[in-house]
Amino acid sequence: MAIDIVAGMRVFAAVVEAESFAGAADKLDLSRGMATRYVAQLEKHLGVRLLNRTTRTLSLTAAGSDYYQRAAHILDMVEEAERSAAQESAVPRGTLRVTAATPLCTRHLYRAVTDYVQRYPSVEVEVIANERVVDLVEEGFDLAVRVAREIAPGLVTRRLAPVRMAACAAPAYLKKRGLPQSPEDLAGHNCLSYSYASFRSDWRFRRNGVERTVRVSGSLRSNSGEVLLNAAVEGLGVIYEPTFLVYEALRQGRLVRMLPDWEPDEFTMFAVYPSRKFLSPKVRSFVDFLVERFGPEPYWDLDVEQK
Repeated sequence: MAIDIVAGMRVFAAVVEAESFAGAADKLDLSRGMATRYVAQLEKHLGVRLLNRTTRTLSLTAAGSDYYQRAAHILDMVEEAERSAAQESAVPRGTLRVTAATPLCTRHLYRAVTDYVQRYPSVEVEVIANERVVDLVEEGFDLAVRVAREIAPGLVTRRLAPVRMAACAAPAYLKKRGLPQSPEDLAGHNCLSYSYASFRSDWRFRRNGVERTVRVSGSLRSNSGEVLLNAAVEGLGVIYEPTFLVYEALRQGRLVRMLPDWEPDEFTMFAVYPSRKFLSPKVRSFVDFLVERFGPEPYWDLDVEQK
């Protein structure tokens, strides 16, 4: 039977300090026979006698004295490691690496991170803006904030907020080209599309249970939502982007939401992390913070005046 070296060290050190097997057994809540067995197994494992035993006294051998000094040091380090791990499991601390799409980072996540760090000053946050879907484990990220209909299997997700799309254009563009009256009218407009979206050429709308998909085209395609937003504000064409990106331009009147009687597509913002097992306090607390900050009804939709 394999011996538990650390347990053997603990019993041996307790015997030395109590100067008896009975005292060590009481301290460790063991039977005297079990305490004796631990020390005997330890001696057998080491191949050396640690204690001289008589019916009345115990004394350390030379090897036992040396081993006790080293074992006591090791046990102190084990206890310190256990205390540190217990503290780590309770208090958010350390470096938290987060990745998200650029518009989320620059418009919303940075504000959330600022407030989070003020609440949890022992955490350092590194935010990496990225338009591609990264491998969290391979690239060393603690979590990602992603917008999708669903997340691929193998990852743990937590829903943060709904992500609603909006078809919109600048007043100057609509004055020149006219306001679309139906989704099908968009086929005749200059529609600016997001390169990485699966729906980049097919924009979907719903009304009263009826779904319409319109094939669009235009003079600009980009993997940056910010580029498309700025181009639309300048009057180049129509964009179909999340309200978390366009809400300020809508609120300020620089863009106008079109087809108000039709509901555009809707996605979900997720916090995504590799495993639920042994989830660190920094990840758990940050995800809880994002749920509190963004959901269940995101502030950017509450701020947008329906037009």
